[in-house]
Amino acid sequence: MYNTSRTGFAVALAVTVAIAIASALTTSDTTLLLGIWLITLILIGLIGFGMSPRPQTPDEEIESEKDSERINKLTSENNELKSAEAKKNKFFATTVEYLRDPLTSIDGHLELLRDRHLGRITKEQKGSLDAIRQELNRITRMTIEITELANLETGIIPLKKEQISLGEIINDTTRYMQQTIELKGIKLKTDVQQDIPMITGDRDRLTRVFANILSNAIKYTSEGKISVTVQQEDDKLLVSVSDTGVGIPADAIDKVFDAYYTADATPRGTGLGLSTAKKIVELHGGHIWADSKEGRGSTFRFTVPVL
Repeated sequence: MYNTSRTGFAVALAVTVAIAIASALTTSDTTLLLGIWLITLILIGLIGFGMSPRPQTPDEEIESEKDSERINKLTSENNELKSAEAKKNKFFATTVEYLRDPLTSIDGHLELLRDRHLGRITKEQKGSLDAIRQELNRITRMTIEITELANLETGIIPLKKEQISLGEIINDTTRYMQQTIELKGIKLKTDVQQDIPMITGDRDRLTRVFANILSNAIKYTSEGKISVTVQQEDDKLLVSVSDTGVGIPADAIDKVFDAYYTADATPRGTGLGLSTAKKIVELHGGHIWADSKEGRGSTFRFTVPVL
């Protein structure tokens, strides 16, 4: 806290200095000049005294201590939250690692049964084994998604950056999913701009980003078409995936990238696909977002910087 009189002192000093300068230029009276400069020095000293901090009152000291306690409490709570988040991610990653061995063992025994290495099976039994295999694959994908998100958030496995062609990733992924698209009777249109520059990024993880977005488009589109475009915009590449599917409700558009969120009433996944995609894009210095109108389809876009 400072004394409020410093403003008045400052004004008086400015006036006095101005008078002193003017007098020095217009008068030769030594006594008058000495008096003016003496007053100026006194005012300078008073202003220095007036601007010095005054001691805090007991009430102000108490309030200052309370502010310090609040800051310390908030800092401690923030550190506790960070620690809890790190423990949660470590728990997920460790749990999933423990699940991998039994899942692999179950898959191996299942193959022995399906391929009749352990004896003949009926058509109905084979159908049940196929259903088990499908659910087992779903669990395996879920464990991979949980592990991947935990690795990204903790930085356990950093991005493996190299010079890559985003156009090749898009073309390879769409070609891999072409059969699934055709089985649903959906038309796919891909437009990759010619001569787009290389980027520095993690090939496997950027492939996962596009695969997650395209898989969602296929899942929620029963008829119509899916359009994929890749083009350069200034110092970044823009990837867009548009569909004519069911769309996203207005109250859900801001939640689709949240971890564990699913738009389905009966979800069939972890709700981590888009959350993982968002994390990967942001680690590459890019941005991802969605636009949609319920009943008229959705468009997902993401950017990554060029070299």
